[in-house]
Amino acid sequence: MVKRATLDLEVSVSTIQAIRVFRELAEESGWELERHEGSRLVDRFAIIMPMAQTARTLGLKLKSGPLAGTELTCWSETRGSSGAVNIASWLIRGGPEQPVAQALLDHWVARMDRCPWRWTFGERSKVGYLLPIWRQSRKRFTQLGFNTKKGSWPHQHTTQWPPSEL
Repeated sequence: MVKRATLDLEVSVSTIQAIRVFRELAEESGWELERHEGSRLVDRFAIIMPMAQTARTLGLKLKSGPLAGTELTCWSETRGSSGAVNIASWLIRGGPEQPVAQALLDHWVARMDRCPWRWTFGERSKVGYLLPIWRQSRKRFTQLGFNTKKGSWPHQHTTQWPPSEL
């Protein structure tokens, strides 16, 4: 079985907010959307042994526009004994390198209520303060072209929305 080429981002914002912002961007562009719900198998570590659990997923898929087929699926998973990590999984047809996809991600991040790659001390402590998730999330956003240094929030979008190349 071939693994889908997804862009999985651990984010500090809720799954509902991530989906809502994507829906608003698509509606502003006049693109058709399709909702989907489901479940996903995730691992939760209990002491030293992983236990398989299911997590409820929420998602939206673009049915029209230049990014037709692009999906955002979000879920929360508990990695340790308490607290949850929210994950936004993007499946972008053509990859995130294309200009329209970059504009979408740029505006998606800019419209968040809080910085998606930063967690509070309490949130980090509840999930596990020393987990590599926190650094990896910041690295992924940096690789996408975002300034993740201190003082860089709020993010100012650098592109136009809706895209003019429709």
